[in-house]
Amino acid sequence: MRHGLLFLALLLPIATWADERCSWSHWASFKAAYIESGRVIDRSDPRQITTSEGQSYGMFFALVANDRASFDQLLHWTQGELAAGDLGAYLPAWLWGRIEQPASGSAKTSFGVLDNNSAADSDLWIAYTLIEAGRLWQHYYYTSLGYLLLEQIRRYEVVDIPNLGLSVLPAPKGFADGSGSFRLNPSYAPLQILDRFASLYPARDWQAISASTRRLIIQTMPKGYSPDWVKISPPYKTSNWVLDLGSYDAIRSYLWAGMLADSHPHKVELMAAMKPMALAVKENGAPPEKINVSTGLYSGTGSAGFSAALLPFLAQYDLPEVLGQQRQRAAAVWEPAIDKSRYYATVLALFGTGWDQGYFRFSSDGALIPAWQSRCES
Repeated sequence: MRHGLLFLALLLPIATWADERCSWSHWASFKAAYIESGRVIDRSDPRQITTSEGQSYGMFFALVANDRASFDQLLHWTQGELAAGDLGAYLPAWLWGRIEQPASGSAKTSFGVLDNNSAADSDLWIAYTLIEAGRLWQHYYYTSLGYLLLEQIRRYEVVDIPNLGLSVLPAPKGFADGSGSFRLNPSYAPLQILDRFASLYPARDWQAISASTRRLIIQTMPKGYSPDWVKISPPYKTSNWVLDLGSYDAIRSYLWAGMLADSHPHKVELMAAMKPMALAVKENGAPPEKINVSTGLYSGTGSAGFSAALLPFLAQYDLPEVLGQQRQRAAAVWEPAIDKSRYYATVLALFGTGWDQGYFRFSSDGALIPAWQSRCES
């Protein structure tokens, strides 16, 4: 009898953890702090902005949480306010918020699109999430809408860059000039997303786009640190690429790479190339805030959101003390309560801690594997 009670006692923490994983309290906290009627609000900006990035991440987290009601609200708002009612026909505007009134104009506050250029990273996440939602929830409308959006991305946001190949521009406008120069962001196109598209739609060159993106990531890390931006100009030699600092955008490069499936054919290569970042966290006690990617010199201390973003990445190395330390730092995002002005840190934490706590994984070809699919079914 005593052995039976001991066996049950050992099972209790596992059952409790599984139940918590299925309910995902951090997603509930995020919704309460940042989402109103299907709109993700970034309150750090006085215009109370909403970005297509926020909407795309919100939809992904809702799918991970098996929260279809929130997913539908987010999709409805995104289509209606950012894509003129149809994501299948229009790329979503990247920025929406309070419209500044002329000094002599009406005092009435109005909201709407502030910049109708789209953002490729958000567009990719929306298309991916719609396609995966269609598969996981067995809803053809999501799948077809995601595919139509993906076709727009392929048409308007992908270019063939000499000596690199088919690449995702950050937006249709403003990142390719008449002289043949291109400005790219290595964190904009996660490899698992591109690989998923390649698996599902092989005739549309997504495998080539994934290969070019991987080369971009590797070739912009001369010291093992990823830049926020890179400028590529004629004669298109890698030695002539102009690299920016590594900071708030680049933190996502490590996040996406860390979340790749262990069986991904290029994960070992990426982890070896990025190892200096893991060692910098160990030495610094926290992720650096800014890094000169050409020299490897870094400064400052990144936020708790940075620590959360690096949890999947740090889990790939034999650095258990460093991983534990960053888990403790990451907890500050949620405790004692969410700071409603820290949108970016919170979405980084949902990705990083969500993966770290087992709410989702990606397969080798990029398919989403949410915990609820196998562990939380009633």
